[in-house]
Amino acid sequence: MKQKFEKYWDECCLVLAVVVVFDPRFKLNLVEYFYSKIYGTDAHSYIQRVRDKLVNLFIDYGGSFTISVNEPNVMSSSGVETRDSLCDFDRWCYESRVSNNQKSELESYLDEARFPRAETFNILDWWKINSPRLPVLAEIARDILAVPATTVASEAAFSVGGRIIDESRTCLLPDAVEALIVADDWIESIPKRIVHNMELSGTQIENA
Repeated sequence: MKQKFEKYWDECCLVLAVVVVFDPRFKLNLVEYFYSKIYGTDAHSYIQRVRDKLVNLFIDYGGSFTISVNEPNVMSSSGVETRDSLCDFDRWCYESRVSNNQKSELESYLDEARFPRAETFNILDWWKINSPRLPVLAEIARDILAVPATTVASEAAFSVGGRIIDESRTCLLPDAVEALIVADDWIESIPKRIVHNMELSGTQIENA
């Protein structure tokens, strides 16, 4: 069971870890805490993997933002636009800036104090308010926090007995998930709407 779980977990844990980092209440601290509990002495390599992904995302979004706003598109000899030809250069500049103690937007965000945890906290509002000072990270947060996630009972997903879970059930596309949620809301709202209309018309409803 553990082996089967880790096979799927390895594919999705990186995305989930990045999502957690973009929650200002937890940032990278929560990832470091739980990775140390899960992976023990091997936690450092997994944490570094998350850091590398964050740097790659930051450079990719920052590079495309700079090109689209300040620089004209570069045309190759075949006439096709090339936007990624200087990705390695951007990465080198980022690493040089960090090594020279010139904090990037990403490093500044990670080094800032975590936002206090509160039940009324709205992560989308936080990023909207802080987007002027963290424009690139806000753009990443907008995309990464919109990634849909579905869950299924572990017994149903990994057991070969009983109900068979095929690919269409365990891997739903975002549009399918949205359609199911909307349909469920409609179904649940029908009886309430009927009762409400009958009460408005003065009809007495008798309990069965």
